[in-house]
Amino acid sequence: MGNRVAPKAFLKLQSGSGDEQIWPLEGKGTFRLGRGDGCDILLPYPWVSRQHAMIQVEENFNHNIIDLGSSNGTLLNGRRVYTPTRLSSGDLIKIGKSELVFVLENWMPTEVEGDEESEQGDETVAFFQKELATILVCDIRQFTPLSEEIGAEHVSEFLTVWTKKVAAIIQKNGGHVDKFIGDAVLAVWPSGADFITVIKALYSVLEISLWTRKIGEKIKGGDRELQVGAGVNTGEAVMSNVGGDGQRDFTIVGDVVNLTFRLEQMTSFQQVDLIIGEHTFQQLQEAESYFTRRKYTIKGKSEEVTAYYTSFKNLRDYLANWKSLLKKEMEK
Repeated sequence: MGNRVAPKAFLKLQSGSGDEQIWPLEGKGTFRLGRGDGCDILLPYPWVSRQHAMIQVEENFNHNIIDLGSSNGTLLNGRRVYTPTRLSSGDLIKIGKSELVFVLENWMPTEVEGDEESEQGDETVAFFQKELATILVCDIRQFTPLSEEIGAEHVSEFLTVWTKKVAAIIQKNGGHVDKFIGDAVLAVWPSGADFITVIKALYSVLEISLWTRKIGEKIKGGDRELQVGAGVNTGEAVMSNVGGDGQRDFTIVGDVVNLTFRLEQMTSFQQVDLIIGEHTFQQLQEAESYFTRRKYTIKGKSEEVTAYYTSFKNLRDYLANWKSLLKKEMEK
């Protein structure tokens, strides 16, 4: 078997002025796109999420684009990306007003080179697995004005304490923190589409709310009462350990994740504490008097989405009915 020349891949940002910016996709297995610190491809624009999307490089030089639950979504050749999608040279990736072209040079597909190459890379091949899961997105309300009041140093200290406690709450209730995005958390309960799992996710929401209010009272220099808004949704998600450079990142992607972010955003617009998806509500028992049904117009959805909203007070009253049951489950 002859030597194969490794292809050269890069992203090219197009601008109206004709200027181009180029990012080589070399030297590692994953490249994050976003406006946050630590992104490999930095797009410092308001329409880009802090951690917006990711490009995964496979052992056979195939490249996949993955949306990371972004607010505005990722479009590939005009179609929204919900699951890991293969890239071809010349593909157009659009994030808000930003347009990037994926270019792959010296790409020479070969016959199945074999089992030998596959066997050698077995330990580093990423997996993508679809399964039902319950997703939680929760963020702190009006955190930007608070940050301006108390200063960067106090913000950093606060977020360090807050994220540590929130992670502990979610883990205690059987969940997994996928990522923290500034003052927001994305968490998942894999294989979680049943009553007990949803109850655990809702307990996490309530505990995070109470903790945030409590720690907010101790912040020096701020005179705002800290509150959170939360979205919980249940559906099929893609679980992945994307990466091929020894630094794999477990992450969740898919429409269920994007919709959870949208529901959480709607809590601020509608001035409610919590919104849960229809499939999540269907897993609950005797919840009709605690939640209110409503149809929401969601960006990126052609039809209105049915969801259910409630206050943290109503949530606390509802969960009180199931406290003993949950305690037994947690002791198993």
